[in-house]
Amino acid sequence: MQVVEFDSCVENGVIPIPSQYKDSLPGSVRVLVFPKTAASKTTPKKQIYSLSVDMAGFTFDRSEINER
Repeated sequence: MQVVEFDSCVENGVIPIPSQYKDSLPGSVRVLVFPKTAASKTTPKKQIYSLSVDMAGFTFDRSEINER
């Protein structure tokens, strides 16, 4: 299977295929559309929190963990 990715604009309900791909694509293709919106162009800022866990007195058996 050949996968081709490109950006295009919808023109009157038609998605034009760039000329460099037209000859290499078969007559029937599967199309996935990911609309570009203002929200998708900005990445949300993530906050990283420091997490501290007191592990004093914690014991485990490795074979017990591997049973799961």
